[in-house]
Amino acid sequence: KGIDREFYLLFSIFDENDSWYLHKNIEAFTGDPSKVDENDADFKESNKMHAVNGYLFGNLPGLAMCKDDKVSWHLIGLGSHYDMHGVHFQGNTIDLRGTTRDGLALFPHLSGTALMQPDRVGTFKVVCRTFDHFVSGMKHLYEVSSCRNSTRGQQQRGAMRLYYIAAEEVEWDYASNKSSAPKIYNISSNEERCVRFRAFNFYLFILQLWACFPQPSGRSNRFKIQEGPLLHAEVGDSVLIVFKNKANRPYSISAHGIEEVGCEEQPETPVTLPGEINTYRWNVPERSGPGKTDPNCITWVYYSTANFVK
Repeated sequence: KGIDREFYLLFSIFDENDSWYLHKNIEAFTGDPSKVDENDADFKESNKMHAVNGYLFGNLPGLAMCKDDKVSWHLIGLGSHYDMHGVHFQGNTIDLRGTTRDGLALFPHLSGTALMQPDRVGTFKVVCRTFDHFVSGMKHLYEVSSCRNSTRGQQQRGAMRLYYIAAEEVEWDYASNKSSAPKIYNISSNEERCVRFRAFNFYLFILQLWACFPQPSGRSNRFKIQEGPLLHAEVGDSVLIVFKNKANRPYSISAHGIEEVGCEEQPETPVTLPGEINTYRWNVPERSGPGKTDPNCITWVYYSTANFVK
């Protein structure tokens, strides 16, 4: 009652090594069936289909709805202990038992229902973020269309919050404290290069400094540095991110739960090439705020989606 669209999504790994048609398929689709080793580990893995409703890699049909529809997503997990899924909805938030989320954990032989009222027109992803499932094809698209004469989109009437953030590479030692067993650590093998986000909060006029990303220094009183910066916003605000890529490969900056302005035509966030500066704008509509059973403030994660797996 009161629901315009209902979708049922079954997340499961289908093991076609157990199919009654395995030998028939080998004979029909391999050049020389005698060379196929059914016990080969790679062959067995290739027959495990990480699917949603039996479909892989964006081929699931029928996930279409209208803007402002009341949508009910029924999510089902089935399989073994390998079928632990982190289901994520891009572009819109969901109501999960009175809390505002954009994803949920789904375990074998359990199910859950999430409510959504999409307020953006476009094509968005619904995926499993568990690494092995994601790279093996458990990712699809849902489409939101403008089907009726709807009212004008919600205007942001709050503050415009401006942040300067840079991505830079640093040497990261995963075993920095070696005092307990100094002889068993090989320092060079434990050091990796990683990328962190660094925020520069300016205390002078933005027009004077907007193109300047000062070098980290504890002596300057013009700015302070925070690692892993926490960005603050309220419902109705807009967030403007001036992002500089100081690393040696492309990065972007994308957040869960909010509205990314300019990404309506494509489900991918634009990337920033090394040495470049780009501006990203996020709106914080009412659906991004706390649900009925949430605390007064909720947290959304942000990160780079350029080459998400890496």
